[in-house]
Amino acid sequence: MDKRLLDEDAVMQICFVTHDVQKSAKWFSDLTGKPLPPEGGAADADQAQAIYEGKPANVGCRIMMFEFGNIDVEFLQPGPEKSAWRDLLESRGPGCHHIAFRTRNLTRRNAYLEKQGHRLLQRGEFDGGHGRYAYYDTVADLGAMIELLEFDNDKESQS
Repeated sequence: MDKRLLDEDAVMQICFVTHDVQKSAKWFSDLTGKPLPPEGGAADADQAQAIYEGKPANVGCRIMMFEFGNIDVEFLQPGPEKSAWRDLLESRGPGCHHIAFRTRNLTRRNAYLEKQGHRLLQRGEFDGGHGRYAYYDTVADLGAMIELLEFDNDKESQS
């Protein structure tokens, strides 16, 4: 496998931004027959240590995640503040926000994506403090962002 971006041959998640996470998740639950998942959200500001457009940011969201055998389908309602989530929802309306891939070395993958011209828009720590996320501007090429997810339990040295 060509490992320019991928550490494993799998898409971990696809996410849809929405104005109403409960309504969207209910619709998806009715459509698929999957049970309605519990609602979650972003980590609190101290834990998240979020960066948006290169500056510290307090970003929030409401999340409902459907788990399938091979992929998670996430519905995300952004908070009112400026964020990568809010930006895409305001510019394009509800729809696909990102496709997520798991990585073991966010530093190396960040360098690769930025070298390809895909700017880092937002990053932060997960709720629960067991890893981090990063969103890259791939909308012009892909129609959605790419998210990289790095978990502490399989993280490589960041050299």
